[in-house]
Amino acid sequence: MFRTTLRRTHRAQGPAVIDYRGLVGPLGRTVGGVAALGAVTATATLVSAEAAHAEAPAARIAAPAAAAPAALPAAPTPVAIPVAAPANPFAGVTLRQGARGDAVRYLQDALNANGASIAADGVFGRATQDAVRTAQSGGGIAVDGVVGRQTWGVLSGSGQSTPAPSEQASTSTSTGAQLTLRRGDRGEAVRTLQEQLNARGAGIAVDGSFGAGTHGAVRSLQSAAGISVDGVVGARTRSALTDESVRITSGSSARSTSGSSSDSAPSASSDSSGDAIVATARQYLGVPYLWGGTTPNGFDCSGLVQYVYKKNGISTPRIAKDQVFGGRIIPQSEARPGDLVGFTGNNYGHIGIYLGNGRILDASSKGRPVQERAIWSAPHVFVTYR
Repeated sequence: MFRTTLRRTHRAQGPAVIDYRGLVGPLGRTVGGVAALGAVTATATLVSAEAAHAEAPAARIAAPAAAAPAALPAAPTPVAIPVAAPANPFAGVTLRQGARGDAVRYLQDALNANGASIAADGVFGRATQDAVRTAQSGGGIAVDGVVGRQTWGVLSGSGQSTPAPSEQASTSTSTGAQLTLRRGDRGEAVRTLQEQLNARGAGIAVDGSFGAGTHGAVRSLQSAAGISVDGVVGARTRSALTDESVRITSGSSARSTSGSSSDSAPSASSDSSGDAIVATARQYLGVPYLWGGTTPNGFDCSGLVQYVYKKNGISTPRIAKDQVFGGRIIPQSEARPGDLVGFTGNNYGHIGIYLGNGRILDASSKGRPVQERAIWSAPHVFVTYR
């Protein structure tokens, strides 16, 4: 009899341990039993090896993926840099019906850009005035057809410019305080002025339109108050409006009290009619031209105008350009003898007194005395202070 020793349970190679006691029963003591055990052992070895190889893919799948490359930063979004609109070269110019030139053409282009449809011909006519009034109404400012700083502001879209003297500031619509008012202005400020004039004894219509009646009442008030009689409502005239001692009476005369030097004109008479102005001006025909001259010893163009007007109770600024814009620009069809003709060249550098029929009286230049002559073809405007 052969003796065989029982083999111990086999520990398969690899990470797994296989217990064969549950697979086979006790082996017989035969060679066949040994062979059976060898077969089982071989099979277990193969299974263990397959198990070891089967874990590798799972381990690779479970491993964390390599970090993806960092994303490139996004390109910056282009920032639009606002380009400032070109400044208005005429922002300080006041324009009225009858004005001509590049400033009017610029105005007409601005009006068309704001919805108007007018000819940009450089002539401030009725169509341009209507377009100005429409723009003023849309901008919520005084509708007077006069283009000053506030109207320029509306046309440029800013609406923040300081109002020109002839325009009504939105903050002063109830009283018109701080405004300079003159003939041709309209609005609540004028209505308030008319009520104040009536309180001083004027008896004029309260219609918000600064016409001939209001102009005459202002001059009468100024005369009664003993201040310069020019028909323009400024700070001194406003003080007179609130002075209970100043009364407008039918006997009030329009006299001028401005200027007291020896070179000043004599006290003005109360007659400011066109014929009187022309007659006064003709007294100085032949007076030599003198740059800066303001007396009959010698006149320049604006000095002659100021002197003649002052003798007729009308106060004007000293410089030709200021005389143009200190009055009211009117169309030629409305011009009367005694009004002014301002020439727009050289920044409104010349002015004369209108005689009617296309003629003026002026002090023109060195070497030429005060003379009468036909209005030449240079661009010009007609201005009235009456």
